[in-house]
Amino acid sequence: QMSNELKDDSTQELLELSATDKMRAALSACMHALSQQQRECITLAYVNGYSHDEIARSVGSPLGSVKSWVRRGLTSLKRCLES
Repeated sequence: QMSNELKDDSTQELLELSATDKMRAALSACMHALSQQQRECITLAYVNGYSHDEIARSVGSPLGSVKSWVRRGLTSLKRCLES
């Protein structure tokens, strides 16, 4: 028979994993709600660590457009994740 302490630890781990899975699913859903440009630029910035200049060169778009896509995309992500 499992001790209560061990049972509580296991339950807590399951709850944390469940919360992480829910957060991952929410982020994925919110990312897919973005425009293709926003999604690509945010991925390059936050997954690949690209600067705005590097993103602009990579996607072949003006720097101002890239900055707008990232800014608007992050605002949309925040709003989506808070809902």
